Amino acid sequence: MSFFVDRFNRRKSPIALAALGATLLDIFVFAVCYALLAQPLYHAISLGNPVATNVAHTLIIAVIGTAVCCLLFLLKDKRVAPYSFLGLAITLCMFYSAVLLLEGDERSLMLHLVTLYGLAPVLVGNAVTWPIYLKMKRRNPALNHRKTISEELRDAMAKEAAARPAAPAAEAEKPAPAPVPAEDPAPVDAADAMFGPDVSRNPAVSRSAQDEAMLLYEDWDDDEEARDN
Repeated sequence: MSFFVDRFNRRKSPIALAALGATLLDIFVFAVCYALLAQPLYHAISLGNPVATNVAHTLIIAVIGTAVCCLLFLLKDKRVAPYSFLGLAITLCMFYSAVLLLEGDERSLMLHLVTLYGLAPVLVGNAVTWPIYLKMKRRNPALNHRKTISEELRDAMAKEAAARPAAPAAEAEKPAPAPVPAEDPAPVDAADAMFGPDVSRNPAVSRSAQDEAMLLYEDWDDDEEARDN
């Protein structure tokens, strides 16, 4: 249970996983921006100094990529956007740590490449997203308020109770069914009421098969005598 609920009896927020996924998304967005804009910017903007030209190019790409990544503010949890750029800064520090393990010219070359392609997106992204997030939080102090499990259950029960009275109201408008008149019971004999129905009173039921055959034979003899006469 501790994997899903914190010590304040609230569901744990998956912000770490969301920030990790958003960081990978930011890396993909900036990679696409570099692939699509590096060549056009090289032909369109030239400041005479190669270093100044590269800085201008990387800043333009960083601004465009940051604008695309700011779409993460449309999510319900507004922390995803700034946390993603925080993860991007951590990733850049990891690259710098790996570069320091190299030696000689390889270290200087990799430092140049990591700084050229990674430093501007990290600086511009964090400089843009964190002020936006803090401004939104000042406007709405309960922006990241997380309810406890009991509060969530209480709100769900209140919504269900608010939606339920509509059905009883519709049922109350239906007219009541007309009463069905009761049928008068058939008169019952006193003997039948006390001892049950007597089968012997019905001669058709009390006669056996042998009696029926004898009666049929007597009727046939009566018919023969009538024809002889």
